[in-house]
Amino acid sequence: MRTATILAAAAATLTATAAAAAPAERSFTRDGHTYVYTTSSLDSQRTVIEGREVGRGGRFRLVVNGDRVSGQANGVPVSFRAAQPLPTNVAGAAN
Repeated sequence: MRTATILAAAAATLTATAAAAAPAERSFTRDGHTYVYTTSSLDSQRTVIEGREVGRGGRFRLVVNGDRVSGQANGVPVSFRAAQPLPTNVAGAAN
């Protein structure tokens, strides 16, 4: 459950990103843990969020398609609904 909450926070953080030429690594902190991630466009419908937990190295790769999020976190399959879909300008946005 903690992982889903953290990943939902990562997806929510993306709603504030703006478009840029090259993806850059971004970070956020939740419950005292810092995470770094990047985003990229998989196609016109899906965005990939890839990252890791700083200090522990736990990795995650999520595919966001509308309000559905699926992927892996620390090697464990995850799937959940985001509180809201990512804005369309997030694909290829700065991270």
